[in-house]
Amino acid sequence: MFNREVLEEARRLEKEWLEICVKRYQGRDFSSATNSGIPIKPVYTPLDIEHIDFSRDIGLPGIYPYMRDNYAIHYQFQPWINQQTHGYGLPEHTRQRMDLLAEAGMKGYFGGRAYNLVWDLPSNLGVDPDDPEAKGYHGKDGVSCVTDEDFERMLHDLDLTKTNIVLINVDTIPIFAHFIAYADKQGFPRDKLRGNTMNWQFTAWWSAGMLWEPEGGLKLATDLIQFCSREMPNWNHTNLECHAISEMGANAVQQMAFGIATAMAVADSCVKAGIDPDLFMPGIGFQIAQCNDFFEYICMFRAWRRLWARIAREKYGCRKPSSMHLRVHTHTSCYELTKQQPLVNIIRTTLHALGAVLSGTTAMELPGYDEPIGIPTEEAAILSLRIQQVILEETGITKVTDPLGGSYYVEWLTNRIEEEGRKILGQIDEMGGFMEALKSGWLVSQCRENAFRWRQQVDSGERIVVGWNKYAVPHEEKIKPFRVDPEVARVAVERITKYKAERDQAKTDAALNALVAAAERLDRGEIGVLLPAAIEAAKAKATAGEICKAIKKVFKWGPQFNPQATY
Repeated sequence: MFNREVLEEARRLEKEWLEICVKRYQGRDFSSATNSGIPIKPVYTPLDIEHIDFSRDIGLPGIYPYMRDNYAIHYQFQPWINQQTHGYGLPEHTRQRMDLLAEAGMKGYFGGRAYNLVWDLPSNLGVDPDDPEAKGYHGKDGVSCVTDEDFERMLHDLDLTKTNIVLINVDTIPIFAHFIAYADKQGFPRDKLRGNTMNWQFTAWWSAGMLWEPEGGLKLATDLIQFCSREMPNWNHTNLECHAISEMGANAVQQMAFGIATAMAVADSCVKAGIDPDLFMPGIGFQIAQCNDFFEYICMFRAWRRLWARIAREKYGCRKPSSMHLRVHTHTSCYELTKQQPLVNIIRTTLHALGAVLSGTTAMELPGYDEPIGIPTEEAAILSLRIQQVILEETGITKVTDPLGGSYYVEWLTNRIEEEGRKILGQIDEMGGFMEALKSGWLVSQCRENAFRWRQQVDSGERIVVGWNKYAVPHEEKIKPFRVDPEVARVAVERITKYKAERDQAKTDAALNALVAAAERLDRGEIGVLLPAAIEAAKAKATAGEICKAIKKVFKWGPQFNPQATY
């Protein structure tokens, strides 16, 4: 990338620099490592990136391999989406927080509304509010919303063709079916709906006990993709929750490699089902964690973008630029936030957000500073939004696309992270592919081992956590936690009891029987039949829990691998 004269001058200056270091620091070694263990030097020069080809490996924003950005001009034309994750209590409680954040300036693309909505634990697991297993969990870690009527309470008066709705639930199909049933009832064309399903039937391997058996889960995920590719082209059907892989313990390189490997398993299934990669690849997105090691996570993002583009073109033969773009929602780190001195989390989250913007993210969510304590208060949620707004409106860093491009250190580390990620992908191939690596427990064990090392480093003081193992204070700040209305459980149970009592039970039963038949067809390999049947069941007033139970008659629920395995 540099001519001979530049490299010769760099060698001369490096020699002079070394002499200064020896004289001033008596030969002390200042080399270190990133949080992923990649050895790094105290300074970088053109000599470290002389092997990098500018056109092939760096290039310009908006040009393959898109390492510098998906778009030629990014934030100067369209800022990232502010998508604070929220959801609690009853649907109307969550709608209050939605309106509050919108009034505070939370925006989607081109000024529209965008909402990241999370469901409570029972709904995530296919359990209705009136099920005894739901007792004690109603609306406490997300919204209790399991019918089309619940969606009406939460989304009324919103134009769903101009609103980006993200449905965050592990048991994706039943909730998605009710969302579509509600949208159909309101007259919104399916091909105009905008938003995102997690499609975690298969990809939520990071959460043992909260997913379908791998082979069956992959069929369910592929069925949803087939439906969306055919009927909902503006809908992002699959979200690879790499933030959760990070929260489980994965370092930056592992987060990237495991996320890509999961996406490739999904893509392989879609190709096998006969879906054109240029139809389904634009709908695959990644939720990426931005963590404390500032430059490593920026470089991870850049390496990820380039590696994904190359895989999309070289392995899957994609032709459309959107099929090769790394579609990203950044969720800044949660595990690095502390219950001790929680106001310090504002500083951590600000730096994470800054790194995400310098990486070129397209959407972002910041946890509240009080999230280690509970559901963020209104104050904390708005403050997280204000962090993004200050970065956007006041810092000036959005005036240039990829302002770190060309940095000796950034380009070197980007290359090194891609190399290390390819090594992990090679390991997975050697095991027989992603499914074998998953079922053997290897993926889970790698995350757990790294989490154990992290905790050992914190406990020993090798890794500093301000306010926890260094600069602790004798008297902690008292933060008043957010409380969910205690009446939520009673109201949720009363509503679903009335919902079931007023429906045409024979019609509901017929729709559920048809859903079981569709699940059997899917199990035999007929892709694209289950979600339409689930939508019809939702329209026949089957609850999300009943839809889940119908699918369970054919597909197994729960991990069929050993998450305790160690290697």
